[in-house]
Amino acid sequence: MSEANTLSRQRSAAASVWALAAVLFVAGCASPPPPRALVIIPSAPPASASAAQATPSAGIALSPLRLPEHWQRRQVLHLRQDAELVAWPDAVWAERVETGMTRRLSQALRQRAPELGWWTGDDALSPRRLLVEVQQLDVHAARGEVVGTLNWRVVDRQGRVLDGGSLTSPLHAPIGDAQQEAEALAKWLDAQADALAQRVRSLPAR
Repeated sequence: MSEANTLSRQRSAAASVWALAAVLFVAGCASPPPPRALVIIPSAPPASASAAQATPSAGIALSPLRLPEHWQRRQVLHLRQDAELVAWPDAVWAERVETGMTRRLSQALRQRAPELGWWTGDDALSPRRLLVEVQQLDVHAARGEVVGTLNWRVVDRQGRVLDGGSLTSPLHAPIGDAQQEAEALAKWLDAQADALAQRVRSLPAR
């Protein structure tokens, strides 16, 4: 092998070593992405022992809540300057927001009107169903306020409307991060449960 070929091979090997070293250096310097906190709508305290579990053949079924489209994301969003939707950094919902909100509303209704036998589901065979559609739901973090409007209907097994209406009410609570937003939403749902329980309790038994 000629001296020129030997030098060429040595230079090629040295270049490969330097290239590998550069890759390892960059990989070592790159910091991993920060962990993202999982945020969940808090559950309500357990209902009293006297609140019996209802079955699909009795009581009232709370159908899954319907939310505006921008709530169908994993990002935990809030309004900045009352106009711009922004996400809390390094935080995502641990479950679908409508799942957590339906659970919290169902728990709150059981606490306020346990005699009605609440359960959660969308079974058309249930004697009565409570349908809730959230038309507007805005979290104003800087103002510490949740503003929402929901429409609700109670329907029978045939889909006939027995009662219904609209609720609009703000709730004030500290909202300084994603978890505080989830806690504020839970309190807002509790306030809606207060009004819904009174209206549904006034319906004649079926």
